[in-house]
Amino acid sequence: MGKNLEFAYDIYIGASPAKVWKGIVDGDMTKQYVYGTRLESKLKKGEHYAFVGEGGFKVVDGEILEIEPEKRLVMTWKAHWDESVAQDRASRVTYELSAAGPAATLLHLVHDDFDGPTATYSGSIRAGGWPLMLSSLKSLLETGKPLATK
Repeated sequence: MGKNLEFAYDIYIGASPAKVWKGIVDGDMTKQYVYGTRLESKLKKGEHYAFVGEGGFKVVDGEILEIEPEKRLVMTWKAHWDESVAQDRASRVTYELSAAGPAATLLHLVHDDFDGPTATYSGSIRAGGWPLMLSSLKSLLETGKPLATK
């Protein structure tokens, strides 16, 4: 297994692409479903971003590589939540949104560009990784309440 390793996940959310986009990029919303971290970013290509937790700790940070509001967001992903992931080089996360009906969105996420089965890759695919975070985003947007992710 080499750099071709990737994690892909599709989820349908009962909300418009505009609302799903807001859920992905609004720091007040990410704080509710991304393990209590707030996205801090100017949301411009080439700009730095960070998911910041309590005490200002950057849990994940990187650079925005591509951004097309309400459609596509591509960013490098450098995890810092523990020593094992902090040793990995940055990988890449891509969010793609497409309308799936009058009030639904298909969110397609790809996390790739790993150096093999790294600690970051393992954290992405386990039950507490992307599947839980995206399910919690879905719950937040559809019911107003996220799943418990802490």
